[in-house]
Amino acid sequence: MRFGSYALSVAVLALGLSACVSRSDVEELKKNQQNILAKLDAMGKMPSAQPQRPQGPDPAKVYAAPVADSPAKGPKDAWVTIIEWSDFQCPFCSRVVDTLAQIEKTYGNDVRIVFKTNPLPFHNRAMQAANSAKCANDQGKFWPMHDLLFKNQQKLEDADLEQYAKDAGVNVSRWKQCYADKKFENVIKDEQNVGMTLGARGTPAFFVNGRFLSGAQPFPAFQALIDEELKKAKASGMSRGDYYTKMVMDKGEKSM
Repeated sequence: MRFGSYALSVAVLALGLSACVSRSDVEELKKNQQNILAKLDAMGKMPSAQPQRPQGPDPAKVYAAPVADSPAKGPKDAWVTIIEWSDFQCPFCSRVVDTLAQIEKTYGNDVRIVFKTNPLPFHNRAMQAANSAKCANDQGKFWPMHDLLFKNQQKLEDADLEQYAKDAGVNVSRWKQCYADKKFENVIKDEQNVGMTLGARGTPAFFVNGRFLSGAQPFPAFQALIDEELKKAKASGMSRGDYYTKMVMDKGEKSM
């Protein structure tokens, strides 16, 4: 097997094992690999057999991922803020729900988890599900709706979404009007655009105090990054309430 085929297969496999990514992203990866290999062949040079990683945000950098008014669990002055871009129809996003619950239990008030929507275009009910969740959030019922959507990813038709809203405890008539009006569709698209600017193209994608973590990673992957950021934050000399704004939002990269 040529190195190029091996590198491409490993890169695509890495994407596919932990995150939902669009076909266009895979095609872009293929194109980039082919261009690199063509240049190397022309030079008579082939690299050592080490697969290339897909392009994305630099995990060593800090990116200014905004909280804004997105749904959040945990205190506003938590030392560590985890911002997630997610898709209710993405199976990998549902797999990480239990991991995030473990993070909440382990770190308590030291961690805040913020949810942003990124309904990918090849998931035919993702936008509707995102709208349904935003409408539930409009009545303070986002997290019950969030849990119901992820538990029922195969049933996201309008009647299903209405039932989940009812089960979540919303005022159904208000929710139905909000959903029918697509009240939050522009908000969802804005969240998508912010995520894309920062390099969060697939789902789930996370920024832990601004540092990128891609895909449905196991708890130890989050733990290592959270522990590092928690230690850094506590040693900063700043107040809990100021840390994220001053060290992430003010100093972080504004785009990938």
